[in-house]
Amino acid sequence: MIAHPDPRRGWNLEVQVTNFKFAPEHISQASIPTEGHAHLYVNGEKMTRIYGNWYYLDGLAPGTHEITVSLNANGHETLMHNGEPIQSTVTVEVPMPSAQ
Repeated sequence: MIAHPDPRRGWNLEVQVTNFKFAPEHISQASIPTEGHAHLYVNGEKMTRIYGNWYYLDGLAPGTHEITVSLNANGHETLMHNGEPIQSTVTVEVPMPSAQ
């Protein structure tokens, strides 16, 4: 995952995957290890599901934030590789608003 700063505010999260297909049409159906969706966590708290390669994230308070995206099967199980969750974590710094 790459967190691109948005030119106006917030972050454009680019979720890069290999051998995986986002399949929102199959959510909560039988799990297949090569398709599903992602879960977005901010500072360890699950925020939402992601159904594609891009997600706009806004509303973070000033300060340092850890953003994690995990790949999940249709049945919401976290996908694993060699016993480890398939996920990516980045840290972003949200600046204090500038004084006018």
